[in-house]
Amino acid sequence: MFGSRWWRVKASSVSATILRGSLMYATLMGIICFSVESDGIDGRLVARNRKWYKWFCLISRILMCGLYIQIYRHFIFFLNTSHFTIILVFRVCIYIACAIFTLVIQLWYGQRVVDLVNRFLRLFQRIHALPGCQDMGYGGKWVLGLLLLKGIGLVYESLYVIPSLISDMDNYFYLITICDFYNTANASIILHVNFVAYVSIGIIYDQVNSYVRHELRQQLSELNSSNGLPVSRRKLKAAGHCLDECLAIYEEVHQLGNTFHRLFEFPLCIFLLFGFLSIASIAFIIMLNLYMGMRLWLLAIKVALDVLLLTVAVHIASCNSRVVRRLSLESFYISDNKDWHIKLEMFLNRLNYYEFRVRPLGLFEVSNNLILVFMSGLVTYLTYIMQYDMQSNQI
Repeated sequence: MFGSRWWRVKASSVSATILRGSLMYATLMGIICFSVESDGIDGRLVARNRKWYKWFCLISRILMCGLYIQIYRHFIFFLNTSHFTIILVFRVCIYIACAIFTLVIQLWYGQRVVDLVNRFLRLFQRIHALPGCQDMGYGGKWVLGLLLLKGIGLVYESLYVIPSLISDMDNYFYLITICDFYNTANASIILHVNFVAYVSIGIIYDQVNSYVRHELRQQLSELNSSNGLPVSRRKLKAAGHCLDECLAIYEEVHQLGNTFHRLFEFPLCIFLLFGFLSIASIAFIIMLNLYMGMRLWLLAIKVALDVLLLTVAVHIASCNSRVVRRLSLESFYISDNKDWHIKLEMFLNRLNYYEFRVRPLGLFEVSNNLILVFMSGLVTYLTYIMQYDMQSNQI
């Protein structure tokens, strides 16, 4: 027991370190304009807006996007290979759309984003205040594994341009590379923000479910083992307070997830569509032997990994939102106390109401089934293309 707790604490500490590094990276790239600092009164983490840095990020992003459009407008015009032109047009469209979304968020919804971050932090603080939840931290080994894979993807995005910069010493090429890297980081960090938010929602559900299954169930079972004697009002009040707090946390995380989804569903939708189209285009190029470079393989793996990690995070959050429905009803204490009966009935009914789902713009639901549907469609598409190509070569 002690060993598993030690590993959980270590994994949570490493996960927090990865999150702090990702926050610094996103701040450096101008996507996040707020800071997360420790409050001097009780040491709690609080997000604060930095208006002076917001205007610097807005000006730099407008300049970078202008240069990016101007450079790639000429580059696409002189590019003769149609298959590379398709991928490049996809990239330019998605990066410009994500840049515009980031501008809108920073200019008009900056304070709203800071409020969302503070609501996430307060939720973790409320869970930490529950009895028996003081050492849970930020997830366990499965969260650490997901964050490590995401961190590897971010490191690759930061370092993949270095070989090209070393081999080519042209200043114009430097400018192209910097603009491309800046806008690529913008799009990927938006996806990373969605990933961290859904992982956090999954962790909150998991920790509250664990508290309900163990601590709250034990407290209610003690009420049942009173041997026919009336339960004291103090114990009923303490149990009722725990029920109210759990119900309030379930309501808050449900509302917080819906608020975050409504704010970020547009870039999530277009990035997922771009990811699927990019994987299909790259697979088409590789299958027809139009290009066999290693960088194209790495790009396909990177995009597929981003989409897979996002769907896994959403799937975990969705499953954890349904776990608490399988509680055994005989574990709950029933008495003639009307207030207690109403409180318990409300708690059980509300648990069947909250279910976390992610539907970007109402077009599709993000889940593991989405990956299966896409992969089956992609295999069918590539099989048809290969058969057509083989018949064309025979003729």
